[in-house]
Amino acid sequence: MMKKNTLKAGLLAIVASSVLLTAGVSAGEGQHGSHEGKAYHQMKGERGGHHDMRKMFRGLDLTDEQKTEIKALFSAHRDEMKQKRPSKEQRAAQKAQMLDFITTTNFSEEAVKQALAAKQEARQQRVVEMLKLQNQAYQLLTPEQQEKFKQRFEKHHNR
Repeated sequence: MMKKNTLKAGLLAIVASSVLLTAGVSAGEGQHGSHEGKAYHQMKGERGGHHDMRKMFRGLDLTDEQKTEIKALFSAHRDEMKQKRPSKEQRAAQKAQMLDFITTTNFSEEAVKQALAAKQEARQQRVVEMLKLQNQAYQLLTPEQQEKFKQRFEKHHNR
């Protein structure tokens, strides 16, 4: 009888340690995953929105000159976006404003709508700039490449 209890206790200890070890490993994967040490954009992968654009230009048999011009366009756009990015202080002020909206005793729906409208305006401007960039890159293509681009775009967006 003593042997059975020792066996049960040993098995219980093994199962419990396995569960704890598995939970620890799972928690560690959630924090680091396969992108350890890299900034990772949640919605678009490692390169953000530019990755999709670069992908659309693959397979179009671009000349070296076209590749250089498109790369220069993307680089200039990236630099411009970095300059337009709100400062750390501005982002902190926005977070503080959101916290104020949540914690205030006198909730003002109008103030929240104004803050959200300003954010929406900024998002809308970024989309306009991105579409302008895409148009500039598209204009560098030959008519045959433009037709192939349109076909690939339709195929990609009809999935």
